[in-house]
Amino acid sequence: MTETCECLECGKVVEPRIEKRREVLPVRGEDTEVVAQVGVCPECGADMSIEELDEATLVAAFNLYRQKHGLMAPEEIKRLRERYGLSVRAFSLLLGWGEITAHRYESGSLQDAAHEAALRLAEEPANIRIYLTANGHKLTARQRARLEAHLRALETETLVCAPVDADRFVVREERDVYGGWAPMQLSKMREMMVFFATLPDMYATKLNKLLFYADFGHFRDFGVSISGSPYLALQFGPVPQHYPWIEEDLLEGGDLAAEEVFFRNGDSHITMSAAREPEFSVFSAEEIATLMRIERVLGHKTSKRLSELSHEERAWAETPEQSMIPYDLARDLAF
Repeated sequence: MTETCECLECGKVVEPRIEKRREVLPVRGEDTEVVAQVGVCPECGADMSIEELDEATLVAAFNLYRQKHGLMAPEEIKRLRERYGLSVRAFSLLLGWGEITAHRYESGSLQDAAHEAALRLAEEPANIRIYLTANGHKLTARQRARLEAHLRALETETLVCAPVDADRFVVREERDVYGGWAPMQLSKMREMMVFFATLPDMYATKLNKLLFYADFGHFRDFGVSISGSPYLALQFGPVPQHYPWIEEDLLEGGDLAAEEVFFRNGDSHITMSAAREPEFSVFSAEEIATLMRIERVLGHKTSKRLSELSHEERAWAETPEQSMIPYDLARDLAF
């Protein structure tokens, strides 16, 4: 039974009448229609704000948005974390996030594209080992030992059940179509990230897309990529295969700075900024020209628009989800 409360319209203390109605809530710029329970004053008919009902409506809207965009649900994130025997705080630190970030996602906040990509990568034990190499120092000895035990058990299970495509999750030295016929050059990827992070309002999603267009655009024009990085076709567009770990290294080294911006609806986004000037000496004149062109043509576009543009590219549309994108699809690139 709903408790009595004061109607702000007529001033009477009443027991609200509960009605069901369709409501449209904006979630990350998209109108999302849900069936909501709304409190109504039985005396004057005015809507009454009831916190538990408002919260339930917001949760329903978030759930519909997750289903539409294929985001991991809070309970899925919790199961993923528990799969590795980690506390919420330890899981956040392992992935290179703030201490309470995973807690917010398990509690119902919507993850951004970069964090969704990290979660999807974390589904593979082989990737957790890469996270452990990068961020294991942030965990206690007991947490690391527990994680190692869970990884050994999972890896034994995986060997019995299915082969592991480990090559997909290591830095590639060979020259092939998945690296744009160039070996992986971490120095160039690092400086590309620093360069684009000099632009204002640089969200992680936008940064990922600018990197994609720079590498694939250069391959289209010159037959070779800039960084040699493979790119994965993820939910919100192409992402460099090793982006989470390179980003974390740049953050820890003080080359990049990250700020988590919170919004009233519970969403948050990570903004990136360069803490130093990029080292252009690692690039050729042609590579610098490509970077400048991408900055000029695409640098002013929003994260949402760049994500939409990347979804229109054959390179993303014709590559199975979470697979490496062959650079030869760059011939039809729009930019």
